[in-house]
Amino acid sequence: MITIKDIADRAGVSYATVSRALNNRSDVSSNTRKLIMDLAVEMGYQPNAIARSLVKRKSMNIALVVPDVSNPFFADITMAVNSAAEKAGYTTMVCNTGWDPQKEQEKLRIMVEQRVDGIILKPTGFFKPEILEAYNVPIIVLWHAGEDDLSYIEVDHEAGSRMAVKHLVDRGYKRIAYIGGQETSPANQIRLLAYQQTLQENGLKADPKLISFGGFSLESGYERFGQMTKLQQPPDAVFCSNDIIALGVLQYAREHEIPVPAKLGIIGFDDINYASLPQINLSTVSQPRDKLGEQALNALIHEMESFPERTRQRILVAPELKVRSTT
Repeated sequence: MITIKDIADRAGVSYATVSRALNNRSDVSSNTRKLIMDLAVEMGYQPNAIARSLVKRKSMNIALVVPDVSNPFFADITMAVNSAAEKAGYTTMVCNTGWDPQKEQEKLRIMVEQRVDGIILKPTGFFKPEILEAYNVPIIVLWHAGEDDLSYIEVDHEAGSRMAVKHLVDRGYKRIAYIGGQETSPANQIRLLAYQQTLQENGLKADPKLISFGGFSLESGYERFGQMTKLQQPPDAVFCSNDIIALGVLQYAREHEIPVPAKLGIIGFDDINYASLPQINLSTVSQPRDKLGEQALNALIHEMESFPERTRQRILVAPELKVRSTT
């Protein structure tokens, strides 16, 4: 492996001169800099990233910790963060927690040990902010952290959920169910409460039998809606806490010849790429994933530049209702 010392020996200059030239310092003549840069290319010199990070006290690495990278929503967030990070000169280290709080803490610990410059975290559930503060690293949370001493960026889940439920009510549906994912998910809880309040405000009752939690998966949506169809008064519409669950409900409806939207309205949340396909055409609440990812990265860079002072950035992004053929 070619080192700075090898280049210095070939150029007949000091180790310090080579270091200054490679770091584009102004106290090196243009001729010397050109000689050193040409030799570096010729000899195949590769900078030692670890050594450089120790000198600069920056690794130029950030961590993105999400619950399920296979979910199209989180996959899109990951792509957006990675793209914005590359433009800013950072490398993204992606960690998948599988909705496991213990694994989440383990991944965070490992990333801190890897000396990442900052972390973007989508929590698996409710957590105590002081746990994150103990890591002593800049963190942006993809969750509405309220008045806690954390910077966050999040979609307005309450507004989006109200849009979805009000749309179903306006379409004339009366027995509106809610199928959620992980019950400990903060977004799930916010959406459930907004669902209940919107029904009440429109003269409808939230029947506990029409509220069900499970995984954020197609299988969960399929199974839980199937159970609801066996009720004496089954639902005539379903608000699903993400599009993947909604696809499971739609699959069940088609397999059992339940007309959509005539006998069953279905609306999801996220607006993943599959949702707008002609054979699906799912009504949903759209989260601007590109905007979320890009703004999260920009907020993290701002947090890193001001650290250890905390900037307490609080960014709430507006969702958008997408009305398609399932309602």
